[in-house]
Amino acid sequence: MIFDIIRISQISGRSNLMKSGPSLEVMFLSMMILACGESPAQEQDEPSGADAAGPMLAPVLEIGLEMGDSCYVFGNVRDACILRDGTILVLDSYDNTISAYDASGDFISVTGGTGEGPGEYLRPAAMIVLEDGRILISDVSNTRVTILEPDLTVSETISGFVPWSPERISAASGASYTGARRVFDRANSLYGHMVALWSDSPEPDLEYYREMGDFNMERLRESTDARQVVFTSDYDGRVYLAPYSTTEYRIDVYDSTGVLLYTITEERESVDRPEEEIQREIEEMREQLEREGAPEMAWNPVEQYYQIPLRGMEVDREGRLWVEDGRARVPRFSVYRHDELLFETSLDSTSMPVEGIAVKVSPYGILAWEVDPETYPRVFVF
Repeated sequence: MIFDIIRISQISGRSNLMKSGPSLEVMFLSMMILACGESPAQEQDEPSGADAAGPMLAPVLEIGLEMGDSCYVFGNVRDACILRDGTILVLDSYDNTISAYDASGDFISVTGGTGEGPGEYLRPAAMIVLEDGRILISDVSNTRVTILEPDLTVSETISGFVPWSPERISAASGASYTGARRVFDRANSLYGHMVALWSDSPEPDLEYYREMGDFNMERLRESTDARQVVFTSDYDGRVYLAPYSTTEYRIDVYDSTGVLLYTITEERESVDRPEEEIQREIEEMREQLEREGAPEMAWNPVEQYYQIPLRGMEVDREGRLWVEDGRARVPRFSVYRHDELLFETSLDSTSMPVEGIAVKVSPYGILAWEVDPETYPRVFVF
């Protein structure tokens, strides 16, 4: 079997690479090992000369309690989004529910639950708001996507994805969406990634990216991340693709048919990852592989000794592209209109926790949440 690491983005779905911890990665990775998983930025020195310029982002609303009213107590925030009318949705992967709050943060309703029935989920990976106003949830374990009306009733379910539905998703025009998932060839021990456009079928309408290469157990991370790609799309149908690279900063922008429109490139200084972070990652992966029963092996993230200068991308209501700098301790963004850099901004670290935070920019607002909170899960609204 192929043991496929899934790194489900949490920021954007998500389309970029704000990632979950090793437990999700190893769930699919062990298949490849037996045949032969953007963790969030950690504290480090800022790159020289790379201080953010422009306004700071500070939350105007916080949703979540440590204890008390169960309507505000989250188990694990997997994703969140804002609807056209300002309603805030929070996807909780602890009990696979979706809670709705009004623009003031007051609880409205909850839906979902664990299971295989309509409106139930087994492992929801990401949630987005389509251009037509409906909500799409990708459930990799149920190999399907569920589409909800704005009132959270089930609109339709699209099943039959092989081997599973996209792990990261981004809304495109109308009822369509782009998604990324792992691809592999068991017979030839090949592993890679694809990005495609989907609409009303488990079969993609159009592939924008597909790259595969040899899977090498001795260079595990390199094999699984070498052909990784950062992507997003917007309501106008444009698709943005960038290599998941420690050295290259390049964004190729395509129209909905796959025709290249323009490219954004910059020179960005490499920044070392802290040694303690690398060692922690090695130990976490070793422990997880051991729990999953994978063969004993040395895992050395040699190609991840540097931070990723381009970790995630999303598009706001004005059609501006927000690009997250993976080198920064405090989440920092470069904001572009077409190929012009407009400004840079970052989270206000005095008003909220910023370590291990996932940020989601969308046409209807900006949200953030801690991926692995030291206290209790909260969602911040900007």
